[in-house]
Amino acid sequence: MDIKLYLLVALSTCSFYSSAYRPVVLIHGVWDIRISLNFMADMIREEHPGTEVHILDVLHGWRSLSPMWYQVKQFYQKLQPIMRNATDGIVLIGYSQGGLISRGIIETMDHNITTFISLSSPQGGQYGDGFLRLLFPQYIKETAYEVFYSRVGQRVSIANYWNDPHHQELYYKYCNYLPYINNEFVESYNEQYRENFSKLRRLILIGGPDDGVITPWQSSHFAFYDENENVTDMRQQRFYGKDLFGLRTLDKLRRIHVDVIPGVMHTFWHHNVTVIKNNII
Repeated sequence: MDIKLYLLVALSTCSFYSSAYRPVVLIHGVWDIRISLNFMADMIREEHPGTEVHILDVLHGWRSLSPMWYQVKQFYQKLQPIMRNATDGIVLIGYSQGGLISRGIIETMDHNITTFISLSSPQGGQYGDGFLRLLFPQYIKETAYEVFYSRVGQRVSIANYWNDPHHQELYYKYCNYLPYINNEFVESYNEQYRENFSKLRRLILIGGPDDGVITPWQSSHFAFYDENENVTDMRQQRFYGKDLFGLRTLDKLRRIHVDVIPGVMHTFWHHNVTVIKNNII
């Protein structure tokens, strides 16, 4: 082989492997225990040898109910040194509530995240009894707003993205996380959020109809209920139409991949071998 051609092939191969082996960082969901993401991390290491995988060890158990902005700052502190050492960028995987924390980091902080995988995360918000019963069995979705849409209620993470389609005025008055990362308030609009989110080279949205917790399940794909509880698609959302945080930009660049996977319940996404192999790895 000609020496110049050999060097070109060698250099391109090195470039391929340097990008293929970006560090992977995992952010857990609500009411997590320390070992909950170990299975997925081990599978990534086994199926893709040489990959550096980090599980951010912070805010487990009841502490996962801390206010979302506080969690964004705490997880970012753990993420910073990993990003500093990853000159080619990192892959960020956020499971359930962790996907919304991840989006907060991506939009509001300086980052070199190239791929964001949102694994069954309520990106459009949450409004459903299934989710409430996991943590607040005394509440039902029709009355949860009475607690969540208050200054005291907003001290709980779930209230920060509780999106009651029948009480939108209260949602925008009290909810101090989701409408802000959606960049929906004119008086606090931040162009940097859109720029930061638009830096992503790939956005993977994973969810499915048998989730049983994320409600509507299409929220994992940025869809949500209208006032009649009909699900409206991501492209029908105001934040998409006005490109408030860069979602439409990524879509136009064909950087968004939507996976609809039936047969997986919410608490099994990060333990499902098929999902991890085919949709994540």
